[in-house]
Amino acid sequence: MTPVKNVQSVKKNCGKPKAEGFKGVNILRMSRIAKLNLQRERDKENYRRPPTETTENETEVNIDNNDMELDFGENPEADAPDDTYGSDNPGSAGNEKPQSTDANEENCMANQVDMLTDEGSVKPDIMVKTEQNSCSDNLDVEATPPSSTRKAQRAKVTPCPGTGSEPSNIFEAFWHPTDLAVKPVMPSRKADKAVDMVPTLPFEALTASDYIKLPLEQMNAFNSQILQSLSGTYQVSEKQNTIRYLEMLSMNSDAANKITNGPIMLLLIKMLRLSKTSVLRVQIASLMGLLIRYSTALDVELASSGIFNALSDGLRDKHDKLRRFCMATLGELLFYISTQSDQDTKEINTQEYPLKDNRSATSWQVPSAVIALVSSILRKGEDDLAQLYALRTVDNICSQGTEWTSRFASQDAIGHLCYIYKATGKQESTRLIAGSCLARLSRFSPSCIHLILEKISFKDIACTLIKGNTREQQISLNILNSALVNSHTVTSMNRYILSLSDDKQLVPGLISLIEQGTDVLRGKTLLFVALLCKNSRRWLPHFFCNAKLISAVDRLGKEKEGFIHQCTEAFVQLVASLVPGILDTVSSDIQQVMVGKRHGPVTALAGRAHPKSTIHLFPVILHLLGSASFKHRVVTGHVLLQLANLIKILEAPFQARDDFQMTLLRVLEAATEEPSVILNEHTVFMSRIIPSLSVLYKGNKDGDARFLCLKILADVMIVIFSDSSLTSDEQTITDLKSISQRHFLPLYPSFAEDEDPIPIYAQKLLVMLMEHGCVKVSDILHKATVSQCFEFLLGDLSNANVSNVKLCFALVSAPEMDTYILSQLQVVRRIGNLLEFVAAKDMDDFLEPTLELCRAFIIRGTGSNRSVALSKNPALLLDSAFSMSIAVDQQTCVMDICDFGGNMGIFLELVGNSDPQISDLASDCVVLLLKAAPREATVGLLTSLPKLSTVMDLLKHDSHRCLIRLLYGLAFSCRQYLAQGMILSISVPALMRVEALVSVFKGSNDSLLADAASYLSAELQRLPRCG
Repeated sequence: MTPVKNVQSVKKNCGKPKAEGFKGVNILRMSRIAKLNLQRERDKENYRRPPTETTENETEVNIDNNDMELDFGENPEADAPDDTYGSDNPGSAGNEKPQSTDANEENCMANQVDMLTDEGSVKPDIMVKTEQNSCSDNLDVEATPPSSTRKAQRAKVTPCPGTGSEPSNIFEAFWHPTDLAVKPVMPSRKADKAVDMVPTLPFEALTASDYIKLPLEQMNAFNSQILQSLSGTYQVSEKQNTIRYLEMLSMNSDAANKITNGPIMLLLIKMLRLSKTSVLRVQIASLMGLLIRYSTALDVELASSGIFNALSDGLRDKHDKLRRFCMATLGELLFYISTQSDQDTKEINTQEYPLKDNRSATSWQVPSAVIALVSSILRKGEDDLAQLYALRTVDNICSQGTEWTSRFASQDAIGHLCYIYKATGKQESTRLIAGSCLARLSRFSPSCIHLILEKISFKDIACTLIKGNTREQQISLNILNSALVNSHTVTSMNRYILSLSDDKQLVPGLISLIEQGTDVLRGKTLLFVALLCKNSRRWLPHFFCNAKLISAVDRLGKEKEGFIHQCTEAFVQLVASLVPGILDTVSSDIQQVMVGKRHGPVTALAGRAHPKSTIHLFPVILHLLGSASFKHRVVTGHVLLQLANLIKILEAPFQARDDFQMTLLRVLEAATEEPSVILNEHTVFMSRIIPSLSVLYKGNKDGDARFLCLKILADVMIVIFSDSSLTSDEQTITDLKSISQRHFLPLYPSFAEDEDPIPIYAQKLLVMLMEHGCVKVSDILHKATVSQCFEFLLGDLSNANVSNVKLCFALVSAPEMDTYILSQLQVVRRIGNLLEFVAAKDMDDFLEPTLELCRAFIIRGTGSNRSVALSKNPALLLDSAFSMSIAVDQQTCVMDICDFGGNMGIFLELVGNSDPQISDLASDCVVLLLKAAPREATVGLLTSLPKLSTVMDLLKHDSHRCLIRLLYGLAFSCRQYLAQGMILSISVPALMRVEALVSVFKGSNDSLLADAASYLSAELQRLPRCG
């Protein structure tokens, strides 16, 4: 924990020697102080608002952030030392003998007292001393008692949007409630044993709590005693004691209300104006300030009491302390008045003070001379404390909106504020209040921004964002953001912004603030960056081509509420709104280059050094599309049309086209990563972008550019085909067929021969087009094209993809395909190898399409109609008439189909696959292969008898269909073995296991299975037993 200010205030008040200050430190008490101060700083509560009630256990103090600086000062609202009047008045005790001249000077007021007092007296029932605040180590920590229910003291500005809402404009977004926080102008009265002892009075004192409970008649009588004690017949010391007593009462808001709005205040005003004793006037001014500070309402009768004249006269006095307290008192009064001009506030006051005389607030008329007088206190050479109170006055009043801010927006006042803000000899707290005044002036009176920037350079203000403390950074951001929002009112704004270009630390410093600053600074810095880029696009690449900023914005974009969410939303909206303008300018620049209006070297267009070229801004859009926060905001229908226009321009050559085309293609690629963009704007893609992509592909020497052209085309088509609402639209299908015929098929041979991975994408797209009927097999039935489709089998099978297999299947299964071409390819053995490979590698997504490809090749030898019949009824294998009907000749059969016989083992393994579809396809291939290549298939089946027995055992409780196919297939093989006189080594143990299973199947309740088992049993009996 790091104490930051007012650490010794407790010791000072206690009057203990400094050396003993650490002997009795109460850690719990100091923790309560720190916690209270943190709460004040966090909430920035209006000092007129009552403290929040809490039931929190006071013995437990939890501080969540261990890195936060802690303030152990008990009076954090007083940034400056209290200007006590006791130092000028050594005889302050009740038995003091004042100077005789002081008494004589006050005698002139004696005759006026009768006009202000009521006759009669009151004998209070309770006479006690006022409560004392002990300075011992176990002192209870309390905030300075604020006035209760002064809800009127709130800044009259548009409140921050609620949780989750978006700001209506950028100007509303970057203001935080702390920007309009107000603090008391009048310093608080410090607690001290000596001071808080009830002084000797000519009447019996009441506590504040007893005073406010007095009936009206008794209160008037008690007030009369106070008025009498302040009259000229009493000594100055006695009057001082009465003033001290009133100060004690003023700490209670209800008591302050009654005193301020009664005859006592009127007398104090007259005493301040007429008294010749400086010390007494100082005390009176201090008392008036305390009363106004702690009052919750002021009656309008006070407006005609001459209070302005009295305080103005005090401000012109040569006595520094009098001027200080008059300034503080006037500041409290002016701030109260400034809050009363709001109609909503008057309605609140009416409800809270129904017994008050609620006249129109227009009774409070502040003369311009008073405003000018306050401004004059800001001049160079004025007393520092008086100047501090004047600054607080201006700062508080400028929180109340345009009407009051405009009264301090004069050239002289702004000049004085700028001087104080820049003055190195001033205390930092004073400087920062002056900066806060400037920030509020720039907010509510934009016309004065140019006056501020004439006194303090735009660059100097920006430098504080890197070097200043947190509060100074917030002030600077407010001024800078206000200036940029109202840049149209500042004629030299472009020059001011240009001056920042020399600061190499600005960009990294701002990004660091966004990453590591407080929530308030992070939000405000975000908007400063956006406004800076809006006013000068040259800053866009510096920020938005920086991965750190994009990453930070994406993290902040996850916030769903609060100030950060509000600022991030506004930031993203503003930056996204710049994209159409960037695209228009880039398009214009390229067109000017194409027609020769812009001269320069070839690299000028792409070079950032070219002053008139904006093409270097284009990568910004690419980086924005890489951000989760921007992607959905940047690509609109209008932006997509602009991109379509740009890619159309790329069809013609121009200087630096190669560099630009890659960025544009990457932008389009990033845009198509969001399916909703394609679906919402599919007509733009189909009618404008895809045709341009095909043109751009032709003759392009850049392989990466060619790949992106095809990839974007494929990505768009895949998304469109995946949407049922589009594929069911007749016009959309017609357009897709047209695109396929005009822009895809003519380029397919080039795609297939291009460098990887272009052929893969082309095949994938071709398969999809064929599946949706946009491309027919007859459209690609060229020997060269077919050969290209099977080329993947010649290379590393691990590089194969499903699209390769599906495309081959589509070709082989098409009736238009010439079997002779397939025979010439000699690929059956390689397809069998592929099946072995995908099965061994458990490539489940490949199994089905590969088996379908195998089956399609086999069907070429049996005929599709007979294949269907054989698949349904495998008993036809043993039907001689059916066998004779299959005329296998060289014209219809793939010549190397017999090579599949060597893969019979893997077919059998796949029959036992747990996937029913795989099992069915594999068993079908076994039966069909036995008919298409009887000898080779028979050899493969009988030599794989151990695998067959294992599969049959697996299927005995599952698929009877697949099992029946295997039984008839084995029976057919037994016949072929005997008929062809084959000599094979058949495993006798496996054969015996098969016979045992067949005997079980013969007793099955499934007649088809029982019949198949009976046929097989008979054939097995005919086989010779060897060994």
